[in-house]
Amino acid sequence: MSVGSAVLVTVDIKADRIDDFLKAMEQDAMGSRDKAIDPGCLRFDLLRDRDNPNRFVFYEAYTDDDAVAHHKTTAHYKAWADFKASGGVEKQSVEKAESASLPPWAFQTEATGSSTSATVLVTVDIKADQVENFLKVMEADASNSRNKEIEPGCLRFDLLKDREKPNRFFFYEVYENDEAIAKHKTTAHYKGWADFKAAGGVENQAVMKLENASIPGGWALQP
Repeated sequence: MSVGSAVLVTVDIKADRIDDFLKAMEQDAMGSRDKAIDPGCLRFDLLRDRDNPNRFVFYEAYTDDDAVAHHKTTAHYKAWADFKASGGVEKQSVEKAESASLPPWAFQTEATGSSTSATVLVTVDIKADQVENFLKVMEADASNSRNKEIEPGCLRFDLLKDREKPNRFFFYEVYENDEAIAKHKTTAHYKGWADFKAAGGVENQAVMKLENASIPGGWALQP
């Protein structure tokens, strides 16, 4: 499965509007996953920042730009747009990404789960002459992280590429809990990534720690 267009949206929500925001986002997320309404949406997750309870991340994956354009015509998208127009958002940033230029292993096709208390969204800038080596390392990391015999607590591992900065990549790693992340860091496939990083292949790295366990209703993470 290939993602032609993904958006990673980070929003800071006014503290007194969180309930209204979650109502709008439940409508947006559930509608987006309905293939009869939004057929080009491959994934729509809502995560909450573990260090800032008013900060949320939308993880949205689409087949292509036409699918994104269609999404923005829907009633469920309008629920979010109306909330935003009402002044409930203090700040918003958007990263545009894709997996279509990467090998097929980059985007997970297996089911994810329904709840995570420990997710990381990692942004890395890779040295231009190290991208090929990076992708070899990440194929092993992603593929083995999804292997339930090796990592039963890893629910999802995607690799996306920034559409505007060719050496910037995003890891979207969803785990059941912190213990599962700790186990991940003991594995041989994680060591491959750690060794690549230690060798100097990474120019910059930023990590957001996320979860959805505090979001009521069980809808925030697409199964």
